[in-house]
Amino acid sequence: MTRTLSPHPLTRAVAAVLLVAAMAACGVDPTRVNDKGPPPVISGNSTLVRVYLVRSGRLEPVSVAAASNRVNDVLSALFGAGRRPPRGIGTSLSRMRLAQVQLVRYTPDPSTRNDPDSAGLRLRVFVSGPRMSRIAMAQITCTARLRPEIWAVEIAQGDGGTLKIHTCREYWDLAPRNGHLPP
Repeated sequence: MTRTLSPHPLTRAVAAVLLVAAMAACGVDPTRVNDKGPPPVISGNSTLVRVYLVRSGRLEPVSVAAASNRVNDVLSALFGAGRRPPRGIGTSLSRMRLAQVQLVRYTPDPSTRNDPDSAGLRLRVFVSGPRMSRIAMAQITCTARLRPEIWAVEIAQGDGGTLKIHTCREYWDLAPRNGHLPP
């Protein structure tokens, strides 16, 4: 006599569920992974720097966030501050774009200074956009002169613009009421 083994009832139930699941599949093939580049990264390492914005036709010192306290980042923050100025304060740089910033060793005229060994820097700023107003030049110059190592600021506008030396002293008439500007 031959004995046939019948499958266990639980085994039959599992097989039936698998068969129904295979037949009920939706028929949509899975998609591939679409790489859209690196994930966005937000850096929390900003620092507050002082820049000059405009209130009622005068320069006003304001603290704004910058990537660092390096002069390039400070000037970038100055030009960017016009997009989100504090209440009652604006900028004359809103339609301008900071094209380039260069730091070069300052070599003063020996007849005007008696400290030739001093390590000062000359800041060259190249700006593109519409003709720059006097107060826009004052914003750039006086913001840069907040740095003690910068002795002179040269500003050129447009491609091939001529560099002209500015000091913040030229703009002392634009000082905030009850305030003063750097030299």
